[in-house]
Order: sequence, then structure tokens, then C-alpha cells
Amino acid sequence: MNVRRSARLGSLALLLFSAAWATPAAAVSPSLWDPGLIISDQAFYNGSAMSASEVQRFLDDRVPACQDGYTCLKDYRQDTPSIPADQYCRGYTGAANERASDIIAKVGASCNISQKAILVTLQKEMSLVTHTWPSDWRFDRAMGFACPDSAACDPNYRGFVYQVYYGSRQFQKYAANPTSYNYQAGRVNNILFHPNTACGYSSVYIANKATAGLYNYTPYQPNAAAVANPTGTGDSCSSYGNRNFWRFYWDWFGSPVTSNVLLRTVDRPTVYLISGTTKHPITTYDAYVSLLPLGGLGYVSQGYLDGYTTGSPVGRNFRNATGTISLFDRGYFFKYASCDQMVDFGSSCASDQYVQLTDQQFARFTSGPTLTNIIGTLSGGRYSISDGTRAEILDEVSQVDAGLPLDTMIVLSDSAISDLALAEPITRDGVIIKNRDLGTFSLLLGGELHPISAETAASIGSAQRSAGALSTASLALLPSSTVPFTGIALDGTGQAYILTASGRYAIGADLIDVSQALTLPSELIDLWPDLGGVDAFSEGAFVKSPDRPTVYVVTAGTLRPIDSWRTLLALSGDDPISIAVVPSILVASLPHGPAALTPGALVRSPNNPRVYLIDGLGTRVPVMSFAYVIEAGFSSLYYTSDDRIGAYAPSDVNAGFAYQCDGSTYLAAGGSLHYVSPDLEDDYALDPLPLDALTCDQARIGSDAGRFIRTLDGKIYEVVLGEKLPVASWARWLEIHGDEGWLNVNALFAASLPTGSNA
Repeated sequence: MNVRRSARLGSLALLLFSAAWATPAAAVSPSLWDPGLIISDQAFYNGSAMSASEVQRFLDDRVPACQDGYTCLKDYRQDTPSIPADQYCRGYTGAANERASDIIAKVGASCNISQKAILVTLQKEMSLVTHTWPSDWRFDRAMGFACPDSAACDPNYRGFVYQVYYGSRQFQKYAANPTSYNYQAGRVNNILFHPNTACGYSSVYIANKATAGLYNYTPYQPNAAAVANPTGTGDSCSSYGNRNFWRFYWDWFGSPVTSNVLLRTVDRPTVYLISGTTKHPITTYDAYVSLLPLGGLGYVSQGYLDGYTTGSPVGRNFRNATGTISLFDRGYFFKYASCDQMVDFGSSCASDQYVQLTDQQFARFTSGPTLTNIIGTLSGGRYSISDGTRAEILDEVSQVDAGLPLDTMIVLSDSAISDLALAEPITRDGVIIKNRDLGTFSLLLGGELHPISAETAASIGSAQRSAGALSTASLALLPSSTVPFTGIALDGTGQAYILTASGRYAIGADLIDVSQALTLPSELIDLWPDLGGVDAFSEGAFVKSPDRPTVYVVTAGTLRPIDSWRTLLALSGDDPISIAVVPSILVASLPHGPAALTPGALVRSPNNPRVYLIDGLGTRVPVMSFAYVIEAGFSSLYYTSDDRIGAYAPSDVNAGFAYQCDGSTYLAAGGSLHYVSPDLEDDYALDPLPLDALTCDQARIGSDAGRFIRTLDGKIYEVVLGEKLPVASWARWLEIHGDEGWLNVNALFAASLPTGSNA
């Protein structure tokens, strides 16, 4: 029951039938296609539309002769079983050697489905009505019931009688259980053009149960290409099932929305509504749609139409026999409360402002509530109607402020009030407004619209904080400012704020360009939760904007860009890396410092051979020899620019063999730092270079330094009061070292200690 391949059709002659169903049918025009009303309920749910003899005569007319060796539908017979009744159909009494025409007529009567609709379905599914050499499989799956395109047919429903019975029964299931299926009458439905979802869809207001049933049975609508060529093919995104149902019905039985009050000729496009002895021209498609409950379009001769007096064009207003005038829209009528209200809606009680209908015609429409002057539209707008104008209402607060009632809104189609002049919208000041058509946002402040860029709208959470939406046309009636709203706001006291999607941050006015800021009312600012001041960004936190890859580290209220991934790793230490994504406006508004280089790394510029040890985030230590820093484990060297190096303050002390971390002294040896206890500090006579904690975190801590050191030439010394005392022999070493070992040191460090007498 999904989309079917188009039936193979030859040229269909225009046939005149003497029976009641066979009214002469004009060539179907693409302009008559309405995806929301393929067939009327009256035409579809009519189990007495054709008798068995009428069905047989119809089939005989379609195929006068079948090809040799084949049995066509007009001659098809089978033994039929009995099927019990249920809530959808009245059952089926089986018989021997029944003709297809009998089966179609009996099933239509049992399930109250028009025999015409069954015939059309047999044709659009398997071409059975016109096929002159049908194979058995076409009868086995005649209605396409339980035969999805993506799987094999269910064998429980194989065979002509089962297909016709359960296929017809399925439409009654759709009607009885509308909320159990995808497509429902009386609402807007999104309907695909093709199983390939890339072909798109459109929103369709399904007017009745029969049309909803057709879409549930075959869930696709024809696209423009398929509609434009109703007897042929469209394009690669065309589907044909429901178009062919509509077209076959037109070809065989006339309009599927049968009516005798909507008339036109074959060769002239004007459609008329017949009321009494008057014909009223229908000049718009929307007016035509509003009249569809009266039935479908009939074709008559020009002479027949000329017999009626031409009246005023059909508008939105109709009058019943008792004199009550109503506005009609999408199959409903809404009574006017007074002639003054008709003036508000751009008309009057004058006779040329309405069309007189009979009570029988009125009965075809559904009664809605009495019309009010507050109108909601299907596209989401809300309007106040007055003196022939419509003023769009922003939200309920604006509506109350304007003295308009809240509980009286009537929903109509947009076209029902589109002829009314658009007046300036009803709004309130100090709110964010969404453009309903474009999805953009503006700030209404001081009676002027301040544009909000898409980037700013996303960063400040405009969608969650807009008061309401207005159409492009309504917004164009409000004064527009050239000053954009950037997300920087001032309150009545002059306090500045940075607005973000999650809340607002207080910021010193001296840190931002307040010329970009707009002063907002407190009730608007309060829509953003208070997230504290800028100091809420803790020291050492990492932040970035959503639109740029640069990561910053927060130091003393300043954002410093991080120059590399290694720097980010170094700054994060042992903690997991957590980067907060903050609005671009916040990144732009805070002060920026120099780029953060990697603590503990060695850097130089391509233009200068001088090497520095980067200490923390603010100091560069001159390195006079690689031996000093390599012994400490600071061996990673990379190039960066002179200006980045120059942004770091030079240290007064050059790198050496002694460093201080967190108040403790360490000796650099063998690529590690070795703790020197306080009782040994005088012995080593060290002048340590204090290092930032970030730099210390990059160093590897080795074993503690003791009293003995050893040089690369194998000599062992005892360090005592600033001197190194040679250990003259292995025997002497064994005699004095006790449980201690030695620390291998660089020759430069050993040379820095004077040599004393033997230990």
C-alpha cells in the first residue's frame, strides 16, 4: 500500500455513458488538483454508488475484447468464501462461480465503500480494469492490500475477493480510528513526494476522512511535475498513486468531489457558484476551496450557464435563508455578531457583500463559534481586526496592555483575512521579537527595532527569551534602528552585563566599550539568570568562543591565548582538560594578554639564538648553557615569535643547577630534580632559582640528594660546607658511605665546587 508504479495507460477516449455514474467527463486539468481533498466523503463512502449490473456494464465498456488465452476483469469468476461481519463491514456471503462485478458490488455494499472507488483502486494498483492480458498474480494482489513495496505480500490476503474485501475494509478502519494512523483529517499533515526523502515534502491540510484514508493507504502525494502531466510521468521525484486515483476517477466518473452547484464549461476557466437563479463567479482559489463542502466541479455548456443571472463575485460572506450572515473558511462558517463587525472585517451588510445560500447548502458546512475580532491564523499569527485592518499581536501581554480580551480568539486560514490592510502591530517595548518568516531576531527598544545578528542571537539565547513572533510584513511597519544589539547591556544604574545563553555576567564598564551597549529594562535583563561577575571565571580556567579554535587561559581577569596543545597540557597539569565554550562577545569584551607559552619549555625565535626557559606564565629565564636545563629535565625546545617571547619579563637570574619549588631546594642532575634537605643546603652552598608551580609541575623529581656525588669520570666526592672532598679509594668509600649512595652530577656542577682534602 505504499507508493506504486504508475499504471501503464493507453489513450483513453472520452466516453458518454447512459447510466447515472457516467456523466461526460472533461479532460482533467492540473489546476483542479487539491492534495487536501482528493475525493469527497460523500463520493467515497457510498456503498450504493453502483449495482452489480452497472459495474459489469462499466467493465465491458472498458475492455470490449480480451486477448486470447487471458481472462480479463470483466470475465473473471471465482468461488467466494463467506466472511463474518465486524465493526467495519457487514460480512460477505460466499457463492460459487461469482463474477468480479458481483464481488465488487457486494463488497462495496458491505463495507459502504463506493464501487467507483473500488474500481479506481483496482486500476491504480494493478491496471485490472483496462488490462487485456492480465496474469494471475494481478488478481492475487488486486487492491495492493497487505503488499508493501518493501516486503512480500501477506499470503492470508491473496486472491481477488480477499483483496477487494479487506482493501475496502481497511478504509473503514482508517475512518473509525483516525488517531491510530499517520494522516488525519482536519489538520495540517506533512506528506512526502516520494519514498526518497531527499525529494522533500509539503504541508497539506487534509479536509476529510476519505482523503486521509487514501494517504494512509498510499502515503505519498504527487509533486508539481506529476500534477502538471496528469496523464503521463513527471520526474525522478514523482509518485503517482494518489494522482492516478484522482485522475482515473475524473476520466471515468467526473469530479470526485461531486456537486451540482459549482459549474464551469470545458473551454472556459471561470467557475461559478449556483445559488437559486444566480451564478456567482469564483475569482480566487481560496474561495473555491472554501466551497468544496458543497461538492465537486461540474461541466456544463455555455448556453446552460447563460441561463443564470450573473451576481457578485464569491467572497468570504454567505447569508442563509433566515438572514444570518457568516464568514466561511475551510468548510466552517462563523456567524457575524453584527453589521458593525462586518465593517471591521472589510465588508458590510449590503447585498453585494454576501452570497445567498439555501439552507440545504448551509447544512453542508460545519458550524463554528460566533466570529470575534481576535483572529489566530494557521501559520501562527494572531491579529486584532478593526475598521478593515488587521494588526498583528506580539503576545498575550501586549494584547492585555492594548485592552483586548484573551479568551475570544477564533482560528482561520491566513487567506481568510489576507485582503484586510495590515496595520502597525500591537507590541510592547523592551522585548526580543522573532521574525516568524525568516527566523531572525530583533530587540524592540524605545519604539525602534535593533537588529540582532544570527551569531549574537544564538550566543544570548534569543529563541528562549523572545516575547513572540511577528511576520516580516508586520515588522516592516515598525521603525528600524541602525544600531545593532550585540549582547552587551546596561541596567538603569549603569551596571554593564555580558548576556549569554545560560545567563548574564556582570562586568566593569571600564573593561568594555559601552558605546556598544544598550540600556535594557530590568524585566528584560532578569530573563537572563545572574551568573555573578567576570571573576566567576576562576584563575587558570580554559575558555574559547564557539566560532574560533583559539583556547584562552584566564589569568588575573585577563584572557591569554594558548599557543599550542603542549602548552594546554602543561597548564592543565594532572587535571582533565576542561574548556568552557563562552559567547564570542564575552571573549571579545575581556582584556587580552600575551600568548601563553609552555611552562618548563625552552624557546627561541628564528631571528635570535638566545634560548630561554619559560617559567610559569610571566617570566623567561636566560639559558647560558643547555647543561643547566637538560640536567633539570627541561629539554623541550621550540621556536616562537620575538613578540611572544618579549611579552615575558626577563629573569634577573640565569638558569643554573639549583632550583626552588614550593620553598624546597632541588639539585638538577641526570634529567631530574633532587631534593636537598635543609641540613645539606649549607654543604652544597646552592643559590636556587625559584620556579613557578606550573614550571615545577613539568619537572621529574628524582631521588633525594645525599652527601656524595659522582662525576662521569668515575670519581666520587663527599660534599661538605661548599667543598667536594675526594674519596681516595674504594676501600675508603666502603668505610665512610654507610647506607648512602651517590648522585651522578654534571662535570660543570662538580667544577663549581672547590676541591678540598680527601674525605
